[in-house]
Amino acid sequence: MAVGKILSSIFETDFLEFSFGFRPGLGCHDALRTLNTIIMTKKTNWVVDADISGFFDHVDHSWMMKCLEVRIKDRKLLRLIQRMLKAGIMEEESIRQTEQGTPQGGTISPVLANVYLHYVLDLWFEKRLKKQYKGQTHMVRYTDDFVCCFQSEGEARNFLLQLENGSRSLTWRYS
Repeated sequence: MAVGKILSSIFETDFLEFSFGFRPGLGCHDALRTLNTIIMTKKTNWVVDADISGFFDHVDHSWMMKCLEVRIKDRKLLRLIQRMLKAGIMEEESIRQTEQGTPQGGTISPVLANVYLHYVLDLWFEKRLKKQYKGQTHMVRYTDDFVCCFQSEGEARNFLLQLENGSRSLTWRYS
């Protein structure tokens, strides 16, 4: 829990305003309120509702460490987090080693998810996609579930293609 609090204090100022999952003072109702405001007041004609299937089971450890190293220079803290990631899962009195994913039910998992998705999804959407598109685009994310709103059908479809082409180890579910 202590490592989770440290990570939260380091990264909380970096997280974007449309990221709501497991953050201090923010919850699912805040995400829903924000999404409602976007849909009702912005030029939203197309909505992509997506979920990263099995996200917590498939987080790439090497990419997670790269994300953490952006803001953390303390090698001892990074080694501790890496050990936590590789601790394994106990199933029926035997330990299964983990090469990917975050600790199931671990207090550190939600903040690690936010750090990882901040770099691989949120910043990609905010810094790259929004600049490519001419119409209004907005995202609301709650952990591994997110909704993206688009003014244009073509941009919504392009977004879906980019999601599919950019992910090798993750599976997306859309509605």
